[in-house]
Amino acid sequence: MNEPTSSGIGGLQRVVLVAADGARSEIYLHGAHVTSWVPAAGKERLYLSELAEFRADAAIRGGIPVIFPQFSGLGSLPKHGFARITTWDLVGMGQDVSGHAMASFRLPDSAATRELWPGRFVAELTVRLAGQRVDVTLAVTNAGATPFGFTTALHTYLRVHDVEAATVEGLQGLRFRDSAAGGVESVESAARLAIQGEVDRIYYAAPASLLVHEPERITEVRTDGFSDVVVWNPGAERGAALRDLAPGDFRFMLCIEAAVIEQPVHLAPGETWRGTQALIAQEP
Repeated sequence: MNEPTSSGIGGLQRVVLVAADGARSEIYLHGAHVTSWVPAAGKERLYLSELAEFRADAAIRGGIPVIFPQFSGLGSLPKHGFARITTWDLVGMGQDVSGHAMASFRLPDSAATRELWPGRFVAELTVRLAGQRVDVTLAVTNAGATPFGFTTALHTYLRVHDVEAATVEGLQGLRFRDSAAGGVESVESAARLAIQGEVDRIYYAAPASLLVHEPERITEVRTDGFSDVVVWNPGAERGAALRDLAPGDFRFMLCIEAAVIEQPVHLAPGETWRGTQALIAQEP
């Protein structure tokens, strides 16, 4: 049975969702941050760093950070915007008639957000799970009288057994920006992208489905409403420089991020944009 909010790591409030079939997820109100997803009768499928900082002014390393209203440093805001380090409101949770567990979170603009970015907005994050699937939906509404634009992503950290044995299928033929190579653009030639060394790529006009292959399992990543996808792993050298990533832990994570980057979302007053990323576990 789903419980109300409880105190989690660092004293931050969290919600634990449990579907009728036992699928589970944990979401912190800090950033509306999904930190855990365990499919029914399965194992943890999201990576969370053991050195992650659970503080009101810090981003949590792992899980699914919500990137809004700016991706990375592509703008004047602090890196990845403010949504991932702001407390969201829990607006509802429970099970529906099909046994799916659901929770919804809300973040309206405030004096603090307007000091950084003038947009008048309401952001909503909904998590829905059962069986082998979890859906995370981000919706943004222009609640003001002035149009605005933004970039966004669901910065999903998949847990993998060994990133150097993992491949990503579905990227072949896509144009991408290679941030690890200084931002040069290229076209993906591999039918399955192997993760060797630092990988930091924005793939434009991405397909609605990608497959992350491991020797013993597959994770499907489906998206709707997101135009781009980011594939990221820091590699050994870059990973060692991250203070909230344990030594060698780059091997156990692979970020597949549903994103809107190249062509920002533009909303007129009263308009709403919505994007969903679904993760589907396939066990042997």
